[in-house]
Amino acid sequence: MDVKAGQQLEVTSTRELLDPSAGTARLQVVIPVALISFFYANMLDYALPLYLGARETAAELAGTSFPRGMYVTAAIWRVTPWVIGPIMAGLGSRLFGERRVWALALFAKVAVPLSLAAHPHPETIASLAIWQGFTGALMWIAGLSLVQMVARERKGFANGLLMTSMGVGSLLGPICGRVLLYRQEMSDLVSSDGVGAALSRLVGLNPMTSRPGLSDFELLFWVLTGTTATCAFLIGMWGQRPGRFQRDPHPNLVQTLADLKTLATMPTFWALVIPLCLFGGAVFGVGNYYLPSRAEELGLKSGSSDNGWIWLTLLKTLMWIPGGLAVGLLAGRRAPGIAAVLMIGGFSLGATCIGVSQVAWQLFASVAVFEFVRQFMRWSHGGYLTEHIGDRLRPTAIGFAITFSGLGETVYGWVAKAIWDPDLPGFESWKPVLLASIAGLLAAVGLFVFDRWRPIRDPGVEPAGNSSTKPI
Repeated sequence: MDVKAGQQLEVTSTRELLDPSAGTARLQVVIPVALISFFYANMLDYALPLYLGARETAAELAGTSFPRGMYVTAAIWRVTPWVIGPIMAGLGSRLFGERRVWALALFAKVAVPLSLAAHPHPETIASLAIWQGFTGALMWIAGLSLVQMVARERKGFANGLLMTSMGVGSLLGPICGRVLLYRQEMSDLVSSDGVGAALSRLVGLNPMTSRPGLSDFELLFWVLTGTTATCAFLIGMWGQRPGRFQRDPHPNLVQTLADLKTLATMPTFWALVIPLCLFGGAVFGVGNYYLPSRAEELGLKSGSSDNGWIWLTLLKTLMWIPGGLAVGLLAGRRAPGIAAVLMIGGFSLGATCIGVSQVAWQLFASVAVFEFVRQFMRWSHGGYLTEHIGDRLRPTAIGFAITFSGLGETVYGWVAKAIWDPDLPGFESWKPVLLASIAGLLAAVGLFVFDRWRPIRDPGVEPAGNSSTKPI
């Protein structure tokens, strides 16, 4: 009995004490599921701007209209649920377990590609974007937290694998998406000119001669439906070893509320969350909202026609592989505050370069830098943060941290849209891009000043969340 709290203490089982692998993530399941999940996300990211362009063309031929700025609007709606989704994911993971939350989110996400295959009304697309964002928030927080549930000496390895799988899955997604969209043209080329000519056309060395119609997108959406359902089953059944993770206390509402109070009064938590998540969220919006617009302005896409968009998409995802490997070198080392300054500063500089690019090669170089640093920013919301506040607070802290990232990106998206409406003629995407990049650079300066005054990493102080994690 806890005399002070007047509550019964739950006792860790003998098996959990003796088995260090109890409750740990099965990386042989988790990493492939993460890879396929990123495959889903990036196939959809590649295809959606082209699909919406095809919807515009179909509407013109039918004598109706389709919103010109539908992609930006849908992207903002997709991010909006991240204001509340990460909190729910963090609390849900704390109470019910990361594996269950991740599997449930994957099952729920099946509704998105299924609905898109029916070519829904624009208002329905906005609703699907909200659902995509909400389920994505549940997946990301639960998955990122589950990957942290490994032996301490394997944290760098696990985080590096996660970020690298993100790059590999994201690289395969656009390529497979292009094959599915241009499958008829590719099949005709193989029959007439051989595999070499088809591959040359596939990778963009020679331009495609056809333009995808709405029917060409339907198979792609069915593929996404099948892969998502399969991932949900795999992670739900075998994503985690039996037992309770050795550094996790028994989940209960009282402890969860105590964690929230601890986080609310922890200066280190706020010092990292405000610049990396709140202001960093706005910088994430540069790639999530306006990269297709910048590509179209520089001639890389036109409606549903891919004039180089595939190369930009592949470069974006390709850079996640070295970025993920670099994260693996830094993870688990409790890197000092200057590392966080470099993350948000480098991310914002990359966004600035995207905004000021005047020709295609400048945009390619800027995106390469931006996407490389993006991996560090993603990791900073989970791995880097928990290294400085402790494992006991892990799921709750990650949920609230990414909530602030969603809040920053959402506020930025709606404010930028109100100032520069993408549906109006003469819209120039470099203006909202520079707004986000300037905010990120100011955040980097603020974090640098704080770290000089009160170091993020104090070698003499153990993270608060680690002080009471020993099993009883």
